[in-house]
Order: sequence, then structure tokens, then C-alpha cells
Amino acid sequence: MTTATDNTSLGSLREEQALLRSRLARLRRRLQLQMALEFALDAAAALVATAALLVFLDWWFRLGLPARLLLLAAVLIGVIPFACVRALRGWRASRLDDLSLAVTLDRFRPGTGGRVADVLQLPDQLGESEESVSPAMIRLAVRQASEALAASDWASLWNRGRTTKRSLALLVLLLVPTLFAVLAPQAARLSMARWLRGSTERWPQRTYLTVSGLDQRNRLLAPRDEPFALEVRADLNAIESKKGAWIVPGRGEPLVLRSRPQTPEVPKAVRVRERTPKGAVRDAIMVATGPAVFRYELPPSSTSTTFELTGGDDWLGPVKVDRVDRPSLTATKLRVKEPGSPGNEFRAIEESAQHPVFLPDTEVELTLVGSEPIADARLTVHPGQPPKLTRVDERTFAAHWTLREAITLEVQLTSRATGLTSKPAFFSIGLLKDREPRVALRAVGVGAHVTPVATIPLSLSATDDLGLSLVRLQLERTTSAGDKAEPKTTKKTVPLPLATEGGRAVLDHQARHDVELQADPPPLGTILRFVAEAEDKCARGAQVGRSAAIQMQVVPADELFYEILIRQRAERAKFVTLYEAAEKRAAALSRSPTADDYATAMRGLNAGSRQLDLIAGRIADTLQEMKLNQVGSPKSHRLLQEGVIDPIRALNAGPVNELRGVLQSLTGTAPKAGANAESAHRLHGEVVAGMKIILDQMSQWESFVDVVNQVAEVIKMQQNVLQAAEKARESRTQEVFDEKP
Repeated sequence: MTTATDNTSLGSLREEQALLRSRLARLRRRLQLQMALEFALDAAAALVATAALLVFLDWWFRLGLPARLLLLAAVLIGVIPFACVRALRGWRASRLDDLSLAVTLDRFRPGTGGRVADVLQLPDQLGESEESVSPAMIRLAVRQASEALAASDWASLWNRGRTTKRSLALLVLLLVPTLFAVLAPQAARLSMARWLRGSTERWPQRTYLTVSGLDQRNRLLAPRDEPFALEVRADLNAIESKKGAWIVPGRGEPLVLRSRPQTPEVPKAVRVRERTPKGAVRDAIMVATGPAVFRYELPPSSTSTTFELTGGDDWLGPVKVDRVDRPSLTATKLRVKEPGSPGNEFRAIEESAQHPVFLPDTEVELTLVGSEPIADARLTVHPGQPPKLTRVDERTFAAHWTLREAITLEVQLTSRATGLTSKPAFFSIGLLKDREPRVALRAVGVGAHVTPVATIPLSLSATDDLGLSLVRLQLERTTSAGDKAEPKTTKKTVPLPLATEGGRAVLDHQARHDVELQADPPPLGTILRFVAEAEDKCARGAQVGRSAAIQMQVVPADELFYEILIRQRAERAKFVTLYEAAEKRAAALSRSPTADDYATAMRGLNAGSRQLDLIAGRIADTLQEMKLNQVGSPKSHRLLQEGVIDPIRALNAGPVNELRGVLQSLTGTAPKAGANAESAHRLHGEVVAGMKIILDQMSQWESFVDVVNQVAEVIKMQQNVLQAAEKARESRTQEVFDEKP
């Protein structure tokens, strides 16, 4: 066993250090070789990929010398810095010192870095005094670390598979340009010349122009007095193989080729020269509308012309353009048989009908008449499948189908003589969908809560496309029998009269029906549900339209009265706010007001006037609800009407309106005789005084309601006491006569 007393000389420790440093140096050289290999792989990959991309772009786009130089410069600007950065990172990684390399090894084999540090650094501490360090412990630690490092196989940490893969990848990348030069020597040579020597030699290419629609008589048919789109192609799209040769049509007399061009050249421009019978010449450049497709619009002409084409290394012409008339649609006849039509017969539709509409399942018969003998007629229906056309004679076609949905017909006729098609003619047929009746139901004057003796005014409105046949109300009551019992629902149908005049269909009907609950008062808590229904006169079967349901709950009169009183108090609070604002304006008008003060007062007055109208209307609504629910006495109704509602409306229509006119005059917008500061102050005082009186009337109304409620509570308490006394008396009597066991 090794102890701290082993006498290991300083020279042996230095030998251990030297041995370890040599092992680390070998590992560093190996790392440098790996970094160099990876840099070579990255550089080769970048060069091969860049070269392949440049060759492909040059072959595809036929780049000129300036474009190639710019592209090459851009690629070099991107590739060279990238390669430099990669090389710098690899160089820095391969120049790690011994301790840094030890730290790197420690990531893959923990403890190795500490042992390397012990061997490299601890012997340097032997020169210090023995009081601060222990030479024996240092020698022991160095020896143990050296033995552990000697027993460790660092080569097993090396990723040999990565090195092998990188080497094979580098070999493959170096073989790519070699294979390209062997398999395509001409392309490789041309690529080297264009990219490395700046050669202007072009890639092999040939051009063949073909004219779309050109017949073997070297003639084009064009509509008379219309622009004609001349289309020229350079992609040999219609080339044909025949008896070992290739035939190129679209050039008048067919062009025969011994071998098919692999990559026909698309010229940068195709020139057209048109000659008229009078000798006039027009030169133009055709517009490229697609890959190898060029178009030029010949101007309208009534006489035939000729033209010549040149493009790339090809020329063509002269080609004759014959001007002929298009066929046209001279008549469109429409006959229909609608469901439920009288006599179940077809009826003719006038041609003046712009957008005819018919019911579903209507049988339609369409007849098309052309201006000349027609070779073919085509119907395109948007949307759906087109109906089948049958020939009637050489100029007439007919179609018959059942209308299921709205359609738009596109009609095109093809001439038998010229093969030209007519201009598209569009004919739309709409679908008259007989919708179910639209019904609206509204409760007038009552809310979601009503009393058992209320009168519920219902306003009904029903409309239909073809006519109403029946209008009715569905009344439903849902009463809860107890906590455990199921609610009981009763339904009732109330037919409403539908007046007809002279047998004419009723398209719009409005009616009013009052539901009187007093005749059969429902129990408290009952849910009332009202739905209006209407039936129409649809030929395919009656349709029923229903309104949204109106739902109400039956509550005690005092509960509804309290709810209404809460709303009235809310309106009183709003009125108090208006009154306080009016008092503040009075202070401003009592001094020497300016035009701006009058304008401010008028704005406040206008806002207050609108609020007064709203307050009066809402209080009137509560009064109407009280009357319909028979809440309160006629005296209380009269007090609310005469003491609050009528004074508010009178105030708004009288003093407030007069004050508005005076303020407008004082602001300079509408001059008025007698308008001055004194009259404005006086009228505003009348308004404030009137509002004070109305506010007192509101307080009186609330006091009256409080007294009534207190009296009602006293009466209720008396009734409860009487009932309790009666029950006690009956109980004592029962106890007297009960038999004892």
C-alpha cells in the first residue's frame, strides 16, 4: 500500500508532468487534424453547393455577364466570411492549452480534469516552505493522479465514427465535380468558361414560333370590327411525331424536323409587322403573357390583313387574317309551369322581364335562336349542371328542366361556317322562395310581472310573400301545484279574424287582442306564455310562422305596486337632478351674463328638456301599467296624472319652450322681439318654480302611496290576528270535546 512517506523525487514528478504533457500534445494534434478535416469538409460542401447553384441558375435563367459577376460577387461575399468564421472557430478550438483541454476531457469523463490539474500544478508547490504545504501529500496526490491517468484510455473518448463519416462525405463532395465533368463534359466545359473566364458563349438553344389557331391554308379567322388577340407560342406545345420525324404545326405549312429540340429557346421579344390592303404597316412588340407565350391585340378592322413574325432566330409569315362576322343570339323564349298554376299549363314569359323569379319545382322551357346555322350551342349554368340542349332546327336549340335553385345561364353559339363562337349571353332565373310567415308579437303597457286581474294588450303583426290564410294566438298557463308536484300546464288557442277584400291575398296583417285575466284569475306564481302563429297559402303545403314567445309571471298586486314605485322613485331622482341643475343656471343668469353664458344655459336647457320628456313618458308608462293591472285606486291614478305627468308636459311645452326662444335670441342665432336679460331671468325663474311645484307633487304622491301601504299593512295585520284568534278558539273547543283515552 502506498503511503505519504514514499520518497518520490522532484525529478520523477517532472517526468510524470512531461509524460502527461506529451499525451495532451498528441491529443491536441489529433484535435487539430479533426478540425482541419471538418473545415475542409465545410469548405468543399460550400464550394460544391455554390458551384451547383450557380451552374443551375445560369442554365435556367441564361444569365448575362454582368448578372453573373454580380451573383458571383454576392455569393463570395456570403461564403468567404462564413468560411473564415468557421475556420477561426476551429483554430481557436484546436489551440487549447493543457488545462483547458483537461476541462474539455472532464466533460466526457468526470474526474479526468482534476487529475490532470494535480499532475501539472501540484509539483510546482514543492518549492514552498514545509509549513504551508506537505511535500509527502503532494507526492502522494501526484502519484495517484498519474497512475489513474495512465490507466485511463483517452482514445476510447474519440468519436471515430464522426471522423469516418466526415472523411467519406469529403470524398463524395470531391467526386461530384468529377462526375459532372465525366457525364456532361460539354456542360462542364461551358460552365467553367462562363463562370471562371467570363465567357459570353451561350447555352445551346433553338427557337420555333407557332401561331395558335392557324390552319394549313395559312389563314386566321377573326371577328369583324373587333380587336383580335394574336397568340404566339415558342414551346413547341403541339409538336407531333410522324414516320421518324417531328412535325411542328401552327406555321401554315407544317415544319418537319429530324430531331426534337430538347430545350426550345423562348425569345426575349417577338416582333409583329401588320400590313393592310392599302399598304399601311404597323410594327409592334408582342407581350409575353406566360412561359413561351406572347400575345398582341390586332386593332378592330372590317377588312382582312396580313402579318409577319420575328423572334430569336426564327421568322414566320406572311399570315392572312380573314375578318368574318360572329354568330349571335337573336331570340330567347321562356315558358314556365309553376306549381299550383291554373289549368296546370305553361305560360310564356315576356322577353322584357329582366330578372324573372319563379317558385321551386317550376318546369322551365328555354328556346335559343341563332342568327345563322349553328354547329353547337353550349349552356353553362352557375351553379350546377347545365340542362341538356336539343336541336330543333339548324338555328334553334331548346332545353327543358325543373327549377330547383336560382341559376345564371351563360349561352354561347358556335358558327357552322366559320367556327367562331358568339359573345357570351347571360340569362338569370331567380328562385322565389315562399318563406314561412314572419310574425311579431308585442305586449303593450305591461311588463314581465302582472296581477291576477290584469288586462294584457297584445299587438300582432304578420307578413307573408304570397298571402296569409290564418292568424291565431297560443296562450299557455303553467301553474305550480306544490314543491313536489309537477307543474300543470294548460293551453288555449285564440283565432284572430283575418279580413280579405275582394278575394285579394292578405300580405300584411296587424291586429290587437286584449287578454283579460280577471275572467279566470290565475294563481300567484303562474307563468303566462303567449305565442302568435300565422299560416300562409303555399302551393307546396301550408307553412306556419311563429313569433318569439312573451313570458310573464303573475305576482301579488302589492309586489307589482312596489316594483312600479321603485321605478317612479328612480324617475323622481332624475327630476331632482334636473331641478338642481336649473337652480345653478339661475345663479348664472341673475348676474350680467355674456353670450357664452346664455349658450351654456341653452345647452343645459335643451338637455333638461329632453330629459323631462323622457321622465314624463316613463311615468306615464308606469301609470298605464297600474291601470292595466288594476293597481291603485282611480283617485291615485288621477293624482299621478294631474299632479305629475300633465304638469311636466305643460312645463316643457310652455315656459321651457319660451325660455329656449329667448336664449337663442340672446346668443344671436335667432333674433326675437322682447328678448332680453330680464325676460330670460324671469322665464327661468318660472321654470324653476314650476319644477319645484312638480317636485312637491311627486313628494305628495309618494306620501299618499306610503299612507295607503301602511293602511294595507294594518288591515293585513288585523286579518292575521283574527285568523289566529279563530284558530285558537277552534283548538280550545276541540280540546274540550275530545275523548280521553
